[in-house]
Amino acid sequence: MDARRQKALELRRQIEWTLARAVDPGDVLPMLHRLTRLADDGSDESLFANLHLAELLVERHPWRAALYARRVLAHRPNDDRLWATLALCQTLLGHYKFAVRAYHHAVANAPKNPWYAHNLGHLLDVALGRACDALPWLERAYLGASDSGELAASYAHALARTGRLTEARDVLARAPKKAASREHAALLKWVEQGAPADMDHPLPRPAPVHTIAAQLQGTPHVAGGAVRRVDGKSDEESAARRTPDLAEFDGVLARGLASLPLDAKQRARAKSLARDALARFSRPAGTRGQSAVHAVAAAVAYAIVYVDHVPLTQSEVAACFRVRVASLRGRFGEIRAHLDLMPGDVRYATLRRR
Repeated sequence: MDARRQKALELRRQIEWTLARAVDPGDVLPMLHRLTRLADDGSDESLFANLHLAELLVERHPWRAALYARRVLAHRPNDDRLWATLALCQTLLGHYKFAVRAYHHAVANAPKNPWYAHNLGHLLDVALGRACDALPWLERAYLGASDSGELAASYAHALARTGRLTEARDVLARAPKKAASREHAALLKWVEQGAPADMDHPLPRPAPVHTIAAQLQGTPHVAGGAVRRVDGKSDEESAARRTPDLAEFDGVLARGLASLPLDAKQRARAKSLARDALARFSRPAGTRGQSAVHAVAAAVAYAIVYVDHVPLTQSEVAACFRVRVASLRGRFGEIRAHLDLMPGDVRYATLRRR
């Protein structure tokens, strides 16, 4: 092995080590850029670097992220995660027709993933005004995860726009009770009024294909990004290992999960992962603070998103728990390091990539 390849391998190992422990995954961006220059085009190290650059930059720099995703797709044309990342880039840029084509590729390579079908249908319905074309995809998504309130709302919205009001009412009536909210009630009222076009009601929550900025506007931010004392006790008093207030934590986790497009199996795996993670936390006392409880719960939810290849960003998950993205990233870094999490982890995954 030549010296250049050896340096690339060593740099990749350093990046992987840092990603497992970094409070902010963005800390590795300089190393990833260096690896793209050092590694040979098309090598495993080059693809690794471009893949992570695409996923880390998609929200802040979608145009650049799209370039990195396309570089990897040139070598991995059947990677559904990459197609979904490229689709999100194009959506954030406002290139909806391009995003639709990219989601078609994602669905073709992962036909059992209901979230890709949902995002494709949602784009067709809301962004392009093609509700009739959206219906087959939203129906597929709904049937694949019928216990998701968000998928039910998206499907009902498209049904109503195509004049199938009775079916839309039935779908909303069967939606999980946990999905009930003022927005859900308003959507049902709009359907019962005959779904007038001049009063078209937005969906209860922006789908993953919407811009992050629009979703987070007006969302209260809760402190808790840094690891710090929140219970007022001395270090000596809190040195002993404690079990968090599980009842409070379970409630926060359940409420947040209900706002995410996750099915019953994924929510169950999230609870299992939470038990494993909380048993290993180096600073469990911090979870007693209200803000820290929400941050840890958000990190657990994102861990399932990460493991199961669900096309949601950290910002979208953080918004459902009303925490800062930095808070989620910090706690997720701890959980990922403690449990040695990997995408598709057999302990917690419910979906399988072909």
